[in-house]
Amino acid sequence: MRLAYNLVRLARPSHWIKNLFVFAALLFSRKVTDPDAVLAAVKGFIAFCFASSAIYALNDVLDQREDQRHPKKRLRPVASGEVARGEALAMYVVLVVASLAVSVAVAALFPIMVGLYLVVMLAYVLGLKRVAILDVLLIAVGFVIRAYAGGVAVHVWVSPWLVLCTLTLALFLGFAKRESERAGLGPAAAETRAIEWNIYDAKSLDHMMTVSAALAIATYMLYTVSPETIARVGHPWMFLTVLPVVYGVFRFYRRAASGKATGPVEMVRRDPAFVVALAVWLGMVAVMLFVVPRSAP
Repeated sequence: MRLAYNLVRLARPSHWIKNLFVFAALLFSRKVTDPDAVLAAVKGFIAFCFASSAIYALNDVLDQREDQRHPKKRLRPVASGEVARGEALAMYVVLVVASLAVSVAVAALFPIMVGLYLVVMLAYVLGLKRVAILDVLLIAVGFVIRAYAGGVAVHVWVSPWLVLCTLTLALFLGFAKRESERAGLGPAAAETRAIEWNIYDAKSLDHMMTVSAALAIATYMLYTVSPETIARVGHPWMFLTVLPVVYGVFRFYRRAASGKATGPVEMVRRDPAFVVALAVWLGMVAVMLFVVPRSAP
């Protein structure tokens, strides 16, 4: 039982929240009332949960020594010795197979999306995570693949706006995580993550966070007022949902700058104000899509 518990910890189920991007296309295409589309999206979500957990397992094996020097990561199953390296690698293989098996039941092209995600993340954990800026870019690409795969699952055209919004937001989250590590650990950050910290100095990360935050907000603003969005939604009021987005991004920015937020999972766990902003945004989007009457053409 102890091993089973630690294998679940190794899978990091709390981080499956990141795979919710798979549902973006389902929501914005108004297919949430289509049982077949919902089932396909749920299967796609499960496939990416298996895939992302596989990457976590492999990453923890490769980062064992660095994790052992981290005040929190040293408690991870592999770093603490609760799960042997061989057991973690076996779990990696099983989860990869499971993710591809589930993806076959989603849509014809969905296994390609899951396979692409696995390849990109494999490149990340095998070495590219040590290259500053490229590491965050690859993480952002992983989020874009999730969002695009969601469109493949429910058979809808994926708007370039969805891709851009996902990319810029993920870039911000990635740079915010690096800043939180730098601010929270100080000089010890170099011992727990082998990366080019001379590039990720305080001034540079502040600029990267500022630019990516501005791009994330601006891209979402442009999406809400684009003719394509207005035509699809049926009215011009989607721009009102920008308000909780601005608050959430700035809230995340401040928490990361103080070293108190290492990622969206940590924000959801420990920052009620951020959770409220997220809930308000989801509620507003639902109202705009399904409650506000469509304007006459």
